[in-house]
Amino acid sequence: MSRRPKERTDSESVTPLTYKKIVFSLDTPCSSLCTNRDGTRLAIVGRKLFKILKLNPDQFEVVTNLRDLPHKQINLNYSSNDVQWNPKDETQLATAPTNGSVILWDISKRTKSKLAHAFEGSHQRAVNKLSFHPREPNCLLSGSQDNSMAIFDTRQKLEVAKYKGPDSVRDVKFPTLPSGDYFAACFDNGMLQIWDRRHGDNPVKQLSVHSGPAYCCSWHPDLENYIMSAGRDKMIKVFDIQQARAKEVSTIHALFSVARVRWRPGQRSHITSCSHFLDNMVAIWDFRRPYIPYASFVEHTDDVTDFLWLNDSVLLTCSKDGKLIQQLFSEAERPAERATPVGLSFRPDGCLAQACSESLACKNKTAHPSTLREH
Repeated sequence: MSRRPKERTDSESVTPLTYKKIVFSLDTPCSSLCTNRDGTRLAIVGRKLFKILKLNPDQFEVVTNLRDLPHKQINLNYSSNDVQWNPKDETQLATAPTNGSVILWDISKRTKSKLAHAFEGSHQRAVNKLSFHPREPNCLLSGSQDNSMAIFDTRQKLEVAKYKGPDSVRDVKFPTLPSGDYFAACFDNGMLQIWDRRHGDNPVKQLSVHSGPAYCCSWHPDLENYIMSAGRDKMIKVFDIQQARAKEVSTIHALFSVARVRWRPGQRSHITSCSHFLDNMVAIWDFRRPYIPYASFVEHTDDVTDFLWLNDSVLLTCSKDGKLIQQLFSEAERPAERATPVGLSFRPDGCLAQACSESLACKNKTAHPSTLREH
């Protein structure tokens, strides 16, 4: 287990004064976004979108539009489900188009077309997710609707490993901490699997975590044995997989099916989530209090499709409404503060039970103890 960094409180998570709320119009629905290593550039993709933006604290600027080509050159390689930036090479992007290929892009090319290489034939159906290895930048992992996962060597331009899953692959992730030979994958049958990339026959762990499709998973950035998953059953589950039998640490019950989850940086127990259906809210949960969001953003007019944290105070979100929004945690709504702080319940024999917060109890010094009998 790695050493745990000190967790910051929200009072210490001060948003720099230069950061502002930004609403940037992209004029078309967005599917996925990612930043480069230092968070100064943003790649954002969709069915009719592929742009690179320069991120300033108070404004966004389009640097490159990779679809700015003659119409006859635009094909399915330019319509993507996912985009990932190489963690070491600032000039390399990888995308997961809807045609089953995995595409590498070289944004330093002086030609209008930045396409560098297409891995074709590894997948027979659409690729849903990609993941670069955080310390081996030439190692790229993909997960597809055809039940398979593949690892590519982006330097040698070849497929080096293939893995067979039990159902369509919804998400794949390499961990950020030094568990370098492992990766996680979640599937349409509700399974979460942990694989050792050196052994492609069977996963090292297999968890049945959801009653419907498992849409996403995420390794904890500080606790290397913690991983969470979320799915159509409206649940977010956190597991400690250190022991042979994984331990379920927490279960969060969301209002709608959960399509994306990420950990909030600097806050060990904070989870961020969104849904692709019927909900335009981004929720921040504390898994120690799983029944009501710790904070939330409701800025979009349609379903949120992806989000990421620039730091623990600044969140980027994109949506089907064609908007990219930079949001400040200090301006988030706090649902728990609007919740009724008092609870009452009658027992069949007429007794009334009352529960309230300690702050209210202190204010009302004359409050009767928690149970009263009706006369």
